[in-house]
Amino acid sequence: MSVSTAIGDVTLTLQSMLTNQQSPTGLFDVTLISPADETVDSSSTTPKINLFLFRVTENVFLRNEDWIADGPGNLLFPPLALNLFYVLTPFAENKLDEHRVLGEAMRIFHDAGIMQGAELQGSLEDTAEQYRIDLVQLAIEDLTRVWTALAKPYRLSVGYEVRTVLIDSSISVPVSRVTQAVTQFTRGGG
Repeated sequence: MSVSTAIGDVTLTLQSMLTNQQSPTGLFDVTLISPADETVDSSSTTPKINLFLFRVTENVFLRNEDWIADGPGNLLFPPLALNLFYVLTPFAENKLDEHRVLGEAMRIFHDAGIMQGAELQGSLEDTAEQYRIDLVQLAIEDLTRVWTALAKPYRLSVGYEVRTVLIDSSISVPVSRVTQAVTQFTRGGG
């Protein structure tokens, strides 16, 4: 189970993976700002990978989970289950460098597959949580809509989905449990 900072902590974990698992080390910088605000700095020779959370949806498969027993006298409302969608965009002076760093960032996410344990950052660190990272096939129309919404021309980008991020509810209900069953029979007249 996770606290409400889980969305930010998943993003922090992805950023950490992209920063620390590069080969060679220091190949690119990682930014989290809107890609609309990202710039290519001609004074810097270090390319950038921008990781932008652009959509959060409820996980429909976990929408109708049962209340969770919390001891003998309490039930907890089920957690909010979310899928996070990111756009990964390279920025560099040279287009070939953009392609190279995009390939390296995609390799990092492909090799990771599932984030868990010591990889997790923030409040998720060393918890039993697991998050699957999947490359999603965004149609060119979907990517164009993202860039149009950002009021910028289209740039080479790929989409990733991270699932399932759980955020604990603060709703609990006291309950009385059945501790003894009493069965009574009566003889009907007739």
